[in-house]
Amino acid sequence: MKMKKIVSLLVGLVMLFSNLAFAMEGDYTPKIPKLAFIPQEEIPEAVAGGSLNMVIDYKNDSNYNARNITITPSFEDVPLVYERPIVYEAKNLGSKKQNTASFSFKVKDEAKIGVYPIKFKLEYKNNSDENYSSDAIAYFRVTQEKVQSIITINNVVTEPENIAAGEKFNLKFNINNMGDVTANNVMLSFSSLSTDTFMPANGTDTLYVGNLEPKASRTLSISMIASENIKKGSNSIGVNVSYLNSSREEVKEDKNIYILGVVSDKEQTNDDEPTSSKPKIIIESYNTSPNSIVAGNTFSFTFNFKNTSKEKAIKNMKITISSDEEAFMIANGSNTFYIESLEPQAVESRTISLNVKQDLTSKSYPINIDFDYEDASNTAYQSKEIINIPVVEYSNLVINSVYVGEGMVNNETNLSFDYINMGKAKVSNLTASVEGDYTSTQSINYIGNLEAGSTDYYDIQVTPTKEGENVGTLVLTFEDSSGKKIEVRKEFTGVAMSESFFDPGMDNMEGPDITMPEEPIEEPFNVWMGVGVGIGSFLIAFFVTKIITTKIIRKKLEDEI
Repeated sequence: MKMKKIVSLLVGLVMLFSNLAFAMEGDYTPKIPKLAFIPQEEIPEAVAGGSLNMVIDYKNDSNYNARNITITPSFEDVPLVYERPIVYEAKNLGSKKQNTASFSFKVKDEAKIGVYPIKFKLEYKNNSDENYSSDAIAYFRVTQEKVQSIITINNVVTEPENIAAGEKFNLKFNINNMGDVTANNVMLSFSSLSTDTFMPANGTDTLYVGNLEPKASRTLSISMIASENIKKGSNSIGVNVSYLNSSREEVKEDKNIYILGVVSDKEQTNDDEPTSSKPKIIIESYNTSPNSIVAGNTFSFTFNFKNTSKEKAIKNMKITISSDEEAFMIANGSNTFYIESLEPQAVESRTISLNVKQDLTSKSYPINIDFDYEDASNTAYQSKEIINIPVVEYSNLVINSVYVGEGMVNNETNLSFDYINMGKAKVSNLTASVEGDYTSTQSINYIGNLEAGSTDYYDIQVTPTKEGENVGTLVLTFEDSSGKKIEVRKEFTGVAMSESFFDPGMDNMEGPDITMPEEPIEEPFNVWMGVGVGIGSFLIAFFVTKIITTKIIRKKLEDEI
């Protein structure tokens, strides 16, 4: 009887081990939720320096529940800031359900017009407290820029008005911020000072201004000494302006202050007229058309020049236009102008058409304007003015080819295209969209940046809207190095079949809309693992039974002896 109980116990252990093995094998497949963003129907818009409110729809595209959900944005290479960490949290999202997450950001003051992607990290758990995560992207558009700090200097006054060589004078002027952003820690340092021009009277050549608010102006003054050897007439002092922009990055700009009426006490005219009356030509103003000058293009340069003398006219004036390294070349005609005469205080204007060298990089390039002229006594004079013209690198994005797959009406198909940056500048914030008989799953598809000389390809999902031939237009939009928005377009054609093409005879049949519930997908049962566990359990039970049985038999024999 005791032997039967032991055997029954061992058989039960074997069955227990086998059932445990099969139970473990049945639960091996994890139940993984899958969270993702629903494509945006409209991209939210904001202006530089303003607020951005984003409402994002997300869904659980799985058969399992998602718990302890957090959604965290990342601001890498995106012009957004926030005062405190922003994390969206939700307790639960069931299978095939969707929800809405809201975020509020601030757009940086220096943000440029364009479409930007925000990366999000989605983290969540299943019902077994196992951790999972996924990534998603949402887009926003900046529609208006803030004008950055624009520092200008005007209202230059000297006390006294006529400056004698070797004498001390006070230089006063206004510094202005014409932009929409505060210029922080503004500092001025005077350059081109020497013993042959001007020197600071108090030994310092630097003025600290502090913060200059938008549209603000401040009057500054500094005491100077004119050199004994200073040139008569008009002279200039270089001013280096430095400040911090809204991103706390240092900005440096070079300005010039023109000082008229320098008098030499060593040289007077025969009638003791001060040399300040000698005629002097200055550039009073200039403009370009268009305002934004692109390398490889042609523009018109108009400049206004003035005879600053209050008493003397000038005659036989020759004006010569040139540039360093042939950055600007004459588009047509001559690079010289002839002016027969120019009365005291008179202003004249001239316009010239110039070609911009195609391989110029984005920066300012000088235009040299040389004046040769005479006064009424046939005394010859020469002067030179330099105007710095900003140039933007040449941008040329080319769509090489477009291919759209055959599809069915109102069903997605693939659109592939490749493109080349044949310009001299990097293409920034490149996006793709479609127009015409096709619609895109996302109205704006963000691609990113493309370096000069590079090529790449991209795929997007599009949907044909009619049966037969569908004509669409691929639109690539990007920003050049100046922030200007540029579009490149290319037409493509595809064919779409009716939705009923693969289901003949079913068009007129109607019935109840029955949706079968999706069953959780389980991994196939691993038979060999179950068999292995069962055999192992049996062998363990066999050896345990043998040991116990041997001990019982030995004890019984010992009792009989």
